[in-house]
Amino acid sequence: MKKKLIFTSILILVLLTNKIILSSLILLSLENWIDKKIFVNNFDISYKEKELSLNNIIVNDKDNLKNIIFKAEKIIINFNLKSLFTKLIIIENIKLKEPILNIKFDISKKKDQLIEDNLGVSSNLKSKDNPKIYPKKIIDINFLVMDSSIENFKINIERLDNNNSETLTLSNMSFKKFGNEKGYLHYKDIFKIILFELTLKITDQELKKIIKENYDPQ
Repeated sequence: MKKKLIFTSILILVLLTNKIILSSLILLSLENWIDKKIFVNNFDISYKEKELSLNNIIVNDKDNLKNIIFKAEKIIINFNLKSLFTKLIIIENIKLKEPILNIKFDISKKKDQLIEDNLGVSSNLKSKDNPKIYPKKIIDINFLVMDSSIENFKINIERLDNNNSETLTLSNMSFKKFGNEKGYLHYKDIFKIILFELTLKITDQELKKIIKENYDPQ
């Protein structure tokens, strides 16, 4: 028991004193949570402010790194320091500045029905009826975001069936208590809400109808 306690204490000390190791672990965890590849130009940690600062963030599809799904000028994360070493990481606040989301819709040409989107939201909705069974993890670490805000949010929309595209700018948005912890709003449901909000501005009436039918947040 004493050896385990000593080892844990040393591990925590190493992580706290080595920002490179800790930042790599955080990025790896983020990639596992969203199942995407993340690139960050600059990653800074302030233990005094309990804050992570990420600059020039790019999120790519794991299977196609040329496919940029999301990018942002800056992301500021305020975290609960103690929770970093538990099975539930508590993020007090996330601020996204100048984010750009690239959404691609694959739609059936014959039936005008949604086949897939590049965010994985539609597949997540389909799997609710037949949930995928994942192998049991040795250490299952989840996350919970208490509060978040998005500033100057731009969304590029592309239809793969006819190559139509348009860029929309949404008003500032905020979300509370979401993540991948049971009992709270799932982070993919945030994407579903954002997609549904697009129907207020999208000009493609056919796509507007498809989004309403497939992403109704209710």
